[in-house]
Amino acid sequence: MLYQIIHLLVDVIGGLLVGACVLRAWMQVRRIGGANPVGTFVMSLTDWIVRPLRRIVPGYKGIDWASLVAAFFITSVAAAIELGLRFGGLPPPDLLLCLTLVLRVKCILYLAQLMILIGAVLSWVNPFSPILPVFDALTGPFLAPLRRILPRSGRVDFSPLIALLLIQIALIVVNQLSFQVIGGI
Repeated sequence: MLYQIIHLLVDVIGGLLVGACVLRAWMQVRRIGGANPVGTFVMSLTDWIVRPLRRIVPGYKGIDWASLVAAFFITSVAAAIELGLRFGGLPPPDLLLCLTLVLRVKCILYLAQLMILIGAVLSWVNPFSPILPVFDALTGPFLAPLRRILPRSGRVDFSPLIALLLIQIALIVVNQLSFQVIGGI
């Protein structure tokens, strides 16, 4: 029972921080400033780890490498805690790296899923919301290829639905691979 509680806390807190770091880097790539509610939230959640890292890891070619390094570090700590609880000590480095990569991919997929879902719901509920252009800019590169393929049905856009379906399939594949490689974490 204690293992499940700690697992939940590590999963939620680690996932939130990693997602915020990855989103911060993605917002910089998409040139979305922090002067909106999403940017303000992400910056306030990640400044404590990204700002000190910027002294060591500079940005390069429009990519916020400090945010990505922070996300990798947080994911590694979460993976070490997960494996340490499961195996009762320090995990082997290869297993730790494998779980770190799996957790990172899962976090990115969940983040993309959340952004697409929020953007789709906002477009239906409040299409004139001032935050909707932020989500459109963040999800546009994922949805654009699907929008070119899928026919438009009036004002209904099916690309978010197909994207969410594809993300769910990817999550099933990643979870299956993690069960095979790591043994069920």
